[in-house]
Amino acid sequence: MRKHDSIHHIDRTARFRTGALRAGVSAAALACLSVAAPAWAQDSQATGTPAPTTSETTQEDTIVVQGYRQSLQSAQSLKKNSDVIVDSVTAEDIGALPDRSVTETLQRIPGVSINRFAAGVDPDHFSVEGSGVVVRGLTYVRSEFNGREAFTANNGRSLSFADVPSEMMGGVDVFKSPSADRIEGGIAGVVNLRTRKPFDNKKGLVVAGSLEGNYGDFEKKWTPTGSIMVSNRWDTGIGEIGVLANFSYSQLKSQSDRFQVSSFRIRNLYSDGDVVDNGGTTISKQVYFPRGAVMGRQEFNRERYGYAGAIQYRSNDGSVEAVAQFLRSDARQAWSERTIEIATDNVSANGDSRRVPGTTLDFDSDGMFVSGTITGPTGWRGDQNTGAARVPMLGLQSNNIRRDHQEKLVTDDYGFNLKWNATDRLGVIFDYQHVKSTTNVLDNTLWNSTYQNASIKLNGSDFPTVAFVAPQVCNGPAANSQNPPGTGFDCNSAQALGGSANPTYFGAGHTSFVDPYNSFPRAAMDHIEQSSGNSDAFRLDLDYALPENGFLKSIQGGIRYADRDQVSRYSRYNWGVLSEQWGNNGPVWLSMPVNGNNANHTDGTANTSNSAYYFNNFFRGQVTNPLGGDGRLYYSGNTASDYAAMIDYANAISREWQATGTCADGRVVNGGWNALANRCGVIQGTPFLPDEINPIRERNYAAYLMAKIDTQLGGLHLTGNVGVRYTKTKRDTDGYVSFTNTTAFPTDATCAAPVVPPATPSPFCSYSIADRNAARAFVNGALTPSHVSLDYTYWLPSVNLKLEAGGGLQFRAAYFKGVSPPQTGLIRNYLQANLSVVQNVDANGNLVPGSFRFQGVTTAGNPYLKPVEADNFDLTAEWYFSRVGSLTVSAFYKVLSGVVTNDTRRVDLTNNGQTYPVVITTPINATEKGKIKGVEVSYQQTFDFLPGPLKGLGLQANYTYVDSSGVPQSTLSETDPDVAAGRVTTVNTSLLPLQGLSKHQVNITPFFDYGPVSLRASYSWRSDFLLTVRDVITPNDPIINKATGQLDASIFFAVTPQIKIGVQGSNLTNEVTRTNAVISKIGGGIIEVPRGWYMNDRRFAAIARFNF
Repeated sequence: MRKHDSIHHIDRTARFRTGALRAGVSAAALACLSVAAPAWAQDSQATGTPAPTTSETTQEDTIVVQGYRQSLQSAQSLKKNSDVIVDSVTAEDIGALPDRSVTETLQRIPGVSINRFAAGVDPDHFSVEGSGVVVRGLTYVRSEFNGREAFTANNGRSLSFADVPSEMMGGVDVFKSPSADRIEGGIAGVVNLRTRKPFDNKKGLVVAGSLEGNYGDFEKKWTPTGSIMVSNRWDTGIGEIGVLANFSYSQLKSQSDRFQVSSFRIRNLYSDGDVVDNGGTTISKQVYFPRGAVMGRQEFNRERYGYAGAIQYRSNDGSVEAVAQFLRSDARQAWSERTIEIATDNVSANGDSRRVPGTTLDFDSDGMFVSGTITGPTGWRGDQNTGAARVPMLGLQSNNIRRDHQEKLVTDDYGFNLKWNATDRLGVIFDYQHVKSTTNVLDNTLWNSTYQNASIKLNGSDFPTVAFVAPQVCNGPAANSQNPPGTGFDCNSAQALGGSANPTYFGAGHTSFVDPYNSFPRAAMDHIEQSSGNSDAFRLDLDYALPENGFLKSIQGGIRYADRDQVSRYSRYNWGVLSEQWGNNGPVWLSMPVNGNNANHTDGTANTSNSAYYFNNFFRGQVTNPLGGDGRLYYSGNTASDYAAMIDYANAISREWQATGTCADGRVVNGGWNALANRCGVIQGTPFLPDEINPIRERNYAAYLMAKIDTQLGGLHLTGNVGVRYTKTKRDTDGYVSFTNTTAFPTDATCAAPVVPPATPSPFCSYSIADRNAARAFVNGALTPSHVSLDYTYWLPSVNLKLEAGGGLQFRAAYFKGVSPPQTGLIRNYLQANLSVVQNVDANGNLVPGSFRFQGVTTAGNPYLKPVEADNFDLTAEWYFSRVGSLTVSAFYKVLSGVVTNDTRRVDLTNNGQTYPVVITTPINATEKGKIKGVEVSYQQTFDFLPGPLKGLGLQANYTYVDSSGVPQSTLSETDPDVAAGRVTTVNTSLLPLQGLSKHQVNITPFFDYGPVSLRASYSWRSDFLLTVRDVITPNDPIINKATGQLDASIFFAVTPQIKIGVQGSNLTNEVTRTNAVISKIGGGIIEVPRGWYMNDRRFAAIARFNF
């Protein structure tokens, strides 16, 4: 008779059997004591490989092995002996490369890739350490701590891997064909983070840790990292008891620089060589032409705290084992950014970009812009009839943006697991988990504004050459004079300085951008997130071992209940004007005194809150600085760490420019920007409007039944499992539909004021009083509560079969039905309707003078979203030819349904008796199916057959090929006026791959491990991939991340068996990340156009590790 041998441990990586059952110990079960940072013995294994208890462990079993080779042997044995398709990384692997987070570690695994941006939908903000884990081309990855569901209370659903200290991990497993006993939710894969337990270590006191100094050669600053672990085990009269405590701290400072060429669009090229009709010209052809350029610098300060503890117990007879575990991940990040950015929305609204008259635009044979100097009309100028005109007639309005960001993400994970061998055949596991997670984010921005032209020369895949230069002015140097006659922007030298045709911008005595005379504060924005989440999960598993002579090895079943209660407190990105060129006699220039009185700009205190920044050593000096030695003025303070000072400054500017008003409760508010907590309608004592707080509760009920197979088939050994999982989820979401404008329409009194030609009235004022009142009635601040309840149920079958042919050769076949629930941020129950006046365009996309319409543009959550479903098929061939030697080939095929994509459409909304069209973008489950197919090839070997020290050489390499058919994104038609005006993009996204998918991916790691010396290098490369199907900024184009690779390396020397010292380096080749935008192609289809170039630190670390 056969006793049950494997009621699985809750982390699915360790097996539990009675002391009466003795079995051979695989290499994967041997303790792997390493002096990584820190890395200790691991007895846990992937599903399907039993690990012995102390009572059955021989003296040989308890030998503690060290070294990188042993960690490779352990990982290989995990993969070979598992019931399912899995790839693992042991603690030694994690410590052996300069991976500052689990995210970076995961990219070494076949089929796993990461990107280098903080968020896929925001391709402007780099992430030095990497983010966005993708498995086999999909982002639908579920995260676990020790086999339990893990999450961060932000707008995602899973754990933020980049926030987890790699120093805390005992190992990482990536399951690619999960069995029925695994929690559902990862159709791409399941990433299980294994923390350390006391029984993982040898008996007696163990103390290990590391100290590091990290240096970024761009930021040029040193920062510390350290970790320590203390563990002990005791035999007592009631059994064995172990205790473990672990702490880690890591800080990293880094820097990234970026170039961008902005907002390419199809334009008509006219016979005079310009892309606008200057009169008397004909259309020559269509071309691709940009609206401007961007340069920026971002400085990061990341801190990460990790705390872990465990108490473990095993009875004397080995029939009972219990463990209580705690893990806290406390990730903090602060970054500051300075950017120079052409305000392309204003450029397009004011007549669009064009050449500087008298210059030439160059295009290649396909009509792609190559070089030229770009300008544009500034549009209506509020100061042009004041006698003190300063705003120039030409020049691209540009923003000098100071943005500061602070965040703190804390996740506490408590777990308790009890394993009991009730009989020789029946095993029982009870498990409980509690997770508490909080997210706090403050993100603030201040805009200064200038006017400049952009000289751009594209150089293929190399860096562009960009120069931001002063615009044409009337009274400046002759080389910078106003446009020649006939352009419509003629100077009138007969006018006095300050006349409408003789503005003083960048004129005599004011020929620098660091002169306050040439800049004004334009806008402010703040954003706050204070989200929280709690989860409780219970599960009970039973495993019954069947007689040994049968086809089936055991029958396993279980139930699980989880209750997650999450509240998203997520404010709008609260943008508002401070001063502008188009109203109140022009902006409040930085050279003007400020007293908060909009009646005059001559009294008050000088504005000393801004200082010059020059972008020194831009791109490490590998490009010509676009500023040409000049600088730009930015707000001097930190808008996040000194939020109150930012508010005071912005209030003073706003009140200098326009009069204040009042809320219904009597609160004084600015006419433009108001801080979040000072907006009308906020919940008292908070910075949130009611519709910015969205509670979400999910209750999940699951059960599974699984049979394990172990038999001989024609002389071959067949093992595996067949099972089915039932899952039901009840989801409740609450929120509001709101009708609120962030910026109020002009009053009737303002509209009634006389307008002196050539000034033009506000477009809103061109409507009748009745029409204006109707628009005001639509955005009256109304809130309509919304509650949505949604249930969904799935039956999820799975099959995993392994056929061992002998000689280390084996084959696998697997199928599983999987589901992945939508991200929390997508199911928030909100719709924030707004209304504005937009200018109409003709059939050719040209703005129609004097023709306007009312329209709103917004985004909305979709609480009705359902999980993405996938049928997953896998075949593998695996050859294990030595203890550290293998060649494996895996083929996979996935059919996806209900893929989440964006839907953009024009919807008529009614409020307060008024109906207006609103362009709404919201996530939906696509009706079309997506398909993914691919192959993974993985090889590793140590060259033990070589003589002498050469036997220390080894190589790991893997290659992944993935192909997909995308899912189209619904959007507005090509003829829609917002598409024609460049306000909304429309491309055929079915021609794009699925988001995050690279067709080719390569990892190569040669290493040398001999005696006290250990050397390793790792190069990770991936081909082009779709970073986001919809950029968060106008014009919301899809963004492609071009092919990129990074080289990391390490050298270590063992001073003694207990102490190692070493040096690590990452990004050694100074990789430049490049992005393209995708736009509609002339004649149909899509085309990539240049967009961004990003450079970040090379990082180095000096390290000492100890283990006693």
